[in-house]
Amino acid sequence: MDRRLFEAAWTGNVEYLLQLMKDDPCILSAAALAGAETPLHIACMAGHLSFAKVVMKLRQEFAGELNQDGFSPLHIASANGYVEMVKELLKADHNLCLVKGRQRRIPLHSAAIKGRVDVIRELLSASGDSIAEVTARGETALHLAVKNNQFEAFKVLAEHLKQFSKEKDVLNKKDEHGNTILHLAVSRKQYEVVDLMLEEHVT
Repeated sequence: MDRRLFEAAWTGNVEYLLQLMKDDPCILSAAALAGAETPLHIACMAGHLSFAKVVMKLRQEFAGELNQDGFSPLHIASANGYVEMVKELLKADHNLCLVKGRQRRIPLHSAAIKGRVDVIRELLSASGDSIAEVTARGETALHLAVKNNQFEAFKVLAEHLKQFSKEKDVLNKKDEHGNTILHLAVSRKQYEVVDLMLEEHVT
């Protein structure tokens, strides 16, 4: 990507972006051809919502592209906990929830790993079924929440399952090592998770 374009995205400078486009109308097309990181990835990393909105208006397809690390802009915004950015990206296309990145992770997995509760709620309201998606290692978002000690995230995910009566389908899924969420919680001494599951889900 052109260094000036990177700088505009990193600083969230919309005026600079528009000036660059005036000087070189093909600058965003060139960024698309270069592959890897787009200005939208950078804006999502730095949390520049206004800049991201402008880029999406100009090149909406950037929203679904993966960078060299295997992350879409929504993966990045979700991991960083930028709720407004997440909402904006989902407005463009709610199917971005299901974009599989590195290790077949979707944005919900990124949010669960980092415990971004508000983002998790947004992603689930855009695509409730995304909770059943698994990574290349067979992990659900709940596995990832337990593995990363994110109890609040686990609670929100479990509540969603209960609300839509999907507990059995998802809670009994095993990862590549044959671990259910309960196995993981017990082996990691996450008693809050164990208690929650025994109270509400496991008969």
